[in-house]
Amino acid sequence: MKKTIFGFSLFFIAITAFATGFDVKTSSVISQPSTEVLGEYQGSWYAIGFETPGNLNKPPQYRILKYSSGFKTGKTSELYPSFGEKTFYLKAAIINNKISLFYSRCELRVDEEGMMEKAEGRAVLPSIERQDFDLNTLEPAGPAEVIFDHNDERFAASSIEIVQSEDKSKTAVLIKPYYKYQKYKVIITDNATGQVNAKTFDFKETKEYLQFLHTAISNSGQVYLLSKVRYDVLSYPPLKRDKNVSAVFHLFSMNADSKEPVTATFNSPAGHGGYLDDPRLAVLNSGDMVLASDLFADEARIHLNGIMVTRYNEALSVTGQNTIEPSGKFSAMAGAYHDLKKRNEFANLELQKILPLEGKNFMLLTEYHASVSGADKNSPMKVERGYMITYRMDENLGIKSQHFIPKKQESALVDYAFSAQAYRKGNDVYLFYNDNWENDEEHAMNFKCTRLPLNGKPDTRKVLNTSNDFFISMSNLYWGGDDKVLFQEDRLVDYGEVTREVKLLEVTVR
Repeated sequence: MKKTIFGFSLFFIAITAFATGFDVKTSSVISQPSTEVLGEYQGSWYAIGFETPGNLNKPPQYRILKYSSGFKTGKTSELYPSFGEKTFYLKAAIINNKISLFYSRCELRVDEEGMMEKAEGRAVLPSIERQDFDLNTLEPAGPAEVIFDHNDERFAASSIEIVQSEDKSKTAVLIKPYYKYQKYKVIITDNATGQVNAKTFDFKETKEYLQFLHTAISNSGQVYLLSKVRYDVLSYPPLKRDKNVSAVFHLFSMNADSKEPVTATFNSPAGHGGYLDDPRLAVLNSGDMVLASDLFADEARIHLNGIMVTRYNEALSVTGQNTIEPSGKFSAMAGAYHDLKKRNEFANLELQKILPLEGKNFMLLTEYHASVSGADKNSPMKVERGYMITYRMDENLGIKSQHFIPKKQESALVDYAFSAQAYRKGNDVYLFYNDNWENDEEHAMNFKCTRLPLNGKPDTRKVLNTSNDFFISMSNLYWGGDDKVLFQEDRLVDYGEVTREVKLLEVTVR
């Protein structure tokens, strides 16, 4: 087996985009095989590189990486030791002008495996600590701080979620409970003033156990939580919910001054030709919150009838609602992506993203998602990501415009390269995605961008062609201001303990 040792380097290689309108630069391969990108701060990109993970007795060491715009210069920290025995790394983010790494710790070895439980809500985190680092020196900024202790809070945590407002001025950390508890904790940080507010709430009045689905925070610091009533509290593996029974959702709205959150409850319609999927949530730049759910015509949730959109204010009062449908003029184009008797149906079309625009405007991105069986029983299942339909919504929840964007992806290996990401420049939207190469080779794709202007027709251009089995990950898009966005490039390798190589790709939209 090939054995390779990667030396760390901060010298970077620029590559040329294959279309006008984009400046593209890429970093060299990062020596740490597990990389987490944190995003941009004051013109620099930040990431964390972890050594190959061992186990809870020997968690991985890590470096903090800092890159200037365009990868012209860079800085790397020393290789920091792990957080210690009986610790489990959670997440990291840039909060309050520092790099914050969150990890859990237990006291007894018998509790170690419980921290790594992957089933949602079933991990047990007795305590959570945060270690901050200076953004310039990349050195620790003081000792680690305990932000959660089950003895003080009277419940055990299961995971955390970190979200930031669009202008990056506010951060919210949600500490989710172990599924048998009816409490949760929210930490709201004003990144401009440094003010931090932490509060623990309970939902005992619901007399139900909740699963938290989505978290969002507005530019003003209003936090919105979407949760769903659990139907599998005592079962393992979880029991499937009866499709003919309505799901029950609870909304929470709060800010730094809230003594108790504002709450609202709603049921999803089910049966009689209306099957509603779990909603997606987004905060608009007006401060309002939007929920959007796919509405299917069948129990299998294959045939999309439309999308139900509901807008709420900070008090969780409904300020608008509409159900939108794909335009019939797209049905023939959509039919080319599936093999159904009724070619005019929108099969396997799902809501993928809600993108806030200016004010109360936003865009919905839907995408064709399907799984295809192999030619025989020994062939792996393939994942397909096909065409997209976008809906530009106005402040009255009406459709200002909708567009059909063709693409084709199919692979059994590189699911991290699938799907799409979008960012806005004013009210113009730039949609980035991978598309199969002209010769339909599985290990080469075209990285494309479709510009959706406020007024006018879509303009699609090829940014570059991926090569050498490096795929541009569509898991996240990191916006850096000055019209720059950052993506992660991944390649599957087999170099002993190293199974993945990572580079970073910066795209400047001109």
